[in-house]
Amino acid sequence: MAAFFSGLSDVVKGNPQHEAPEPLEGPVVATIVGGTILWFALFLVQLPFYGWFDDRGHTWWLWTCLAGGGLGFIGIWYVRRRDAAITREQAERAAQAARTVETTDTVAAAETVDTAEAASGTSETDPLRGHSPAPAPSAD
Repeated sequence: MAAFFSGLSDVVKGNPQHEAPEPLEGPVVATIVGGTILWFALFLVQLPFYGWFDDRGHTWWLWTCLAGGGLGFIGIWYVRRRDAAITREQAERAAQAARTVETTDTVAAAETVDTAEAASGTSETDPLRGHSPAPAPSAD
């Protein structure tokens, strides 16, 4: 019993003995929609028996189901916004990665052109800057 409480005190102090697992991802929107429908269905099924619940002091069952359905609407709104934000962030990361690859390819191509010009001794227009390089100083 003492081991249980010593482990519990570590958790309360913020020193867990192991790391928390990664969150599970799944059809979150569908799960919340299904739960919301279930809460409203339970409310509608119990509604004809309002008098029976009222006689026994159990009307809170109906109001709990109604509250669950109402909170489900908030949950649907929240998870749809969350999914949209996740999708938007993934698209931004993909676009940024594409720009990084494009920039790297452009720089590599420019270095290849500069190396080829230096080897051949020709001075053509610099494709990155749009002008001819400065003339080499003469050895006069």
